[in-house]
Amino acid sequence: MKRLIWNRHTKLVLKHALGWFCIVTGAIMLITPGQGILTLLLGVYLLADHVPMFGRLKAWIQLKFPKTSDYVHRKGEQLRARFHHKD
Repeated sequence: MKRLIWNRHTKLVLKHALGWFCIVTGAIMLITPGQGILTLLLGVYLLADHVPMFGRLKAWIQLKFPKTSDYVHRKGEQLRARFHHKD
């Protein structure tokens, strides 16, 4: 079996798939039990660099809630540093 090639296109496709999955499941969780708003925001943050509407929404959230946005950014950097592997 061939190994999956981890180039930028593969990562982009997986990022889009995960982002849209989070948005759809977050919308479902708004009417069923679960963390719907949190899941929606996770999807928005994943897709903010590639979908202009989500980029504007992310900028508005960062403007409206700066402390929360800084906290999320710091945690994201910590996760990125922990799981980033140099080849």
